[in-house]
Amino acid sequence: MTENSDIRLLGFAGFEASERFLRALDDEIWVSRWENPPKIPVDRPESLGTGGAMKAELERPSLVTVLSAHAYFCNGRFLGFCGEGDQPPVLLAGSIATFGAASMLLIDACGLPDVVAELGSRARPGSLIAGLDYGPDNKQVTWGRDSVAALGAVIRELCYPARKDLSVAAAARAVSSVNAQINARNDAERKRGVTSKQARRPLLRMHQC
Repeated sequence: MTENSDIRLLGFAGFEASERFLRALDDEIWVSRWENPPKIPVDRPESLGTGGAMKAELERPSLVTVLSAHAYFCNGRFLGFCGEGDQPPVLLAGSIATFGAASMLLIDACGLPDVVAELGSRARPGSLIAGLDYGPDNKQVTWGRDSVAALGAVIRELCYPARKDLSVAAAARAVSSVNAQINARNDAERKRGVTSKQARRPLLRMHQC
């Protein structure tokens, strides 16, 4: 494990969908910088099997951290994050001191509004928390296809420019650019007469801490 990485990709061991998603992001970052130095150091620990291990990684310094996990709810209240099937390991939100991400914490989990309300005060001042928001009156259940299309696109937007920039401003631009792409796609679907809500992708919500 490295103490300070540009991008940190975190998920619980044994959560296959999360592991595959983060591995794909790791590969895309490498390919995007293959002939485009400087490289972007990425840390993707593969053996996070306890809540304590996840807590330690979330608190390590980085510019951008991606957290892919299930949101753990009990009686309708967000309590933390867990792995496959809402089973242990569980990271309780109250145990987190301060997130290490200096620019952005990108969350791949359900219930983003509840997550932000609970954890916004634990982020570094001035940093961003971003993730998928399905809008009012909709279930805040994150689908894997949306993670790949929207959250993955944020990382691609950050990593493709010739000049490496993982600042807060660059992260905000990446989120805004992806939202513009999603809006354009959703508009195109409406013009085609597609009425199914599942065909429309959710927008990203960005919270400045």
